[in-house]
Amino acid sequence: MAVPTVRLPDAIVTLRDEHRYLTLLLETLEEQLNATELTAAADFFLIQDIVHYMHEYTDVVHHPTEDLMFDKLVQRNPDRAKDVAHLRKDHNAMHRETARIQKLLDTAARQKTPKAADAVRATTNKYIGRLRQHIEFEENELFPAAIQCLANRDWHAMDMSLEAKQDPLFGPTVQRDYRVLYEYFANRADQLSRQMTRFGFLQLDNMILSADALETGIAEMWNLLQRHGDLLTREFSVVTDKSFDGRGLASTLALQARYAGFVGTTAIEASSQAAGVYFRTLRNAAVSLFKGEQ
Repeated sequence: MAVPTVRLPDAIVTLRDEHRYLTLLLETLEEQLNATELTAAADFFLIQDIVHYMHEYTDVVHHPTEDLMFDKLVQRNPDRAKDVAHLRKDHNAMHRETARIQKLLDTAARQKTPKAADAVRATTNKYIGRLRQHIEFEENELFPAAIQCLANRDWHAMDMSLEAKQDPLFGPTVQRDYRVLYEYFANRADQLSRQMTRFGFLQLDNMILSADALETGIAEMWNLLQRHGDLLTREFSVVTDKSFDGRGLASTLALQARYAGFVGTTAIEASSQAAGVYFRTLRNAAVSLFKGEQ
């Protein structure tokens, strides 16, 4: 007997998608901080764009939308008031932190000194750690509680908040301020795709001695493809249902544009994860071969 699937509220789906985007941005931010000296103008471009996005969209749209959800949660489950107060305090603090990081970046870009660069790294790394912990707590504790407690009418305000301002980077239209950052991710996804094509999994047939690593890698890749396929199928179903519910042509076109953006970002994420599976399989296979030769 098939287990019925529970359709999540649109707001939760969007907020979780945005958490995945934030995780990608935090990883990129960390990579850039470690890979550059922060003493040349080119060292700052991607970092400044990421922090600008955090300050202008995450702090202004994403976090306030979560606050709306948390307010409803406290109304229906007062026991969560302490957790909600902690997260709201975090939201306010991170808004101040991104503003401070922007100023530190401007100073470091002008001065181009090791001292200014160290100030950027210290403050930004602290922010990265804080936001990661914050996202983890929301995903594991508050989001499931909200899904369980809130009624359909409670989600309306959150849907309106998210629809009021399109995501300027991961939304259907990339704003001019984020073209460099968007192209960076698009190029990285293209490179990973080419790399996977050139050194594809067929070459793993040569690693017969590392059968365990090969079997694990194939299983992991199959699960990855199945997971992303399910995501695309579910999103397509949602778009199809809404496109024929009488919302009108403008709404239908907006839904289809959102789906196109979803497909693009899902492809980027899938390519990144697939490359990780590939290289992890190669490493495990190499270790197995090395041990076999000893």
